[in-house]
Amino acid sequence: MKLAHPNVEYRLNDLQGMLYAACRLGAWCYGSERQFFMSTASHKEEYRKLLETGGCLDAAMARKDIPAKPFILSGGLGLGWISEWVNLQNGGQLLVVLGPAYLHKHSVAESLGRLDQKGITPSERRHYMTVLGDVPALHSETLMQYACMLHFACYEENLSREDVLYEETESAPVIEETNIAGDAADKTAALANDYARMAEHENYLLNCLADGVSPGDSSNRYGGDVQDFKMNDHLREMKDNIIIFTGLCARRAIRAGVPLYIGKTMEGEWIRRIEAVRSFGGISRTVQEMYGSFQEQIRRIRESSDFSKAVRDCREYIRLNYTKALTTEEIARHCGYTEYYLTRKFAKETGMKLTDYIRAVRLDAARVMLLTSRKDIQQISEELQFGSRSYFDRVFRQEVGMSPRRYRETRGQS
Repeated sequence: MKLAHPNVEYRLNDLQGMLYAACRLGAWCYGSERQFFMSTASHKEEYRKLLETGGCLDAAMARKDIPAKPFILSGGLGLGWISEWVNLQNGGQLLVVLGPAYLHKHSVAESLGRLDQKGITPSERRHYMTVLGDVPALHSETLMQYACMLHFACYEENLSREDVLYEETESAPVIEETNIAGDAADKTAALANDYARMAEHENYLLNCLADGVSPGDSSNRYGGDVQDFKMNDHLREMKDNIIIFTGLCARRAIRAGVPLYIGKTMEGEWIRRIEAVRSFGGISRTVQEMYGSFQEQIRRIRESSDFSKAVRDCREYIRLNYTKALTTEEIARHCGYTEYYLTRKFAKETGMKLTDYIRAVRLDAARVMLLTSRKDIQQISEELQFGSRSYFDRVFRQEVGMSPRRYRETRGQS
């Protein structure tokens, strides 16, 4: 069993103080038998009731046998909590919870409507209107950063955001429109402004893609939050938004000159990979890689526009038929040139041998297949005409710096 760092108590105290000062995010400590020890939160009793009522405490308790790893829990009240079990050096366990926080799509009015359905009195409702008004609103990316900080405080071990897990603890009840009261209009207007900003950013990325301009680090901030599908499952909604964004990227790429077959194939492969993601961090990394892959395709098309028709036709034929057993003689015949003429013209204009270009295209396809499919490495090697597995391993390692298996293990985790 992995044990917490010896100074975990001091580290947790520092972290709790910092988070409360920064955004009023409270901390909670429970024993393995559900005994409550302490909290740094304001409205301590009320937030504790929300933690239990939303099902998040039960979900966190159910994970005490799982190796130390932070979870973001979202319950039926629309509140998010960060939790992690600390394995103490005396053999005991301590549950640390940070929260509550609103993910930006939720509002006080929604939580009050859900509490109404659980049977609170009018006086309790008025009280919770004030209590919930003090809950900070944080983006999921920020919660992931805090989860990584919590893990470091406990184990002095750095985690990436891809290691932070997410779970909906229970489905939120359906709320009648009459239950959305108080500041609902203000919240709706704020969300509209937020979605307008995100839609504008999405549009900016699509324009950059079509124009061949790099948006710099701005693509890192796109998290798939343009449309609220009212599913009460934030990870699912992010996936759906990014799937839509992937389709838009594919269409922009096709309009920019990427062959229809390649654009649609990439779209399908990335959608399958998005569906396989299980964490917020995986979503963030996947959308960056998807966007980058379309950028690269457009860049290649634009580069090829400087080549002669013979070389452009040759490159296009290879990219459409790289899974076939291509020969330079066959390619030259298809393009209407002699093998001698085409191979020398290709090398002069591109700076590489025609056979090396075929291999490079297949290696690019291998990277995508390793990350977006469940095909075994031997099958990928055969489909891409590398022949033996040992030859595929050797040329992949020369190009990428690691074996195909290692590439899939290190780059394909979501």
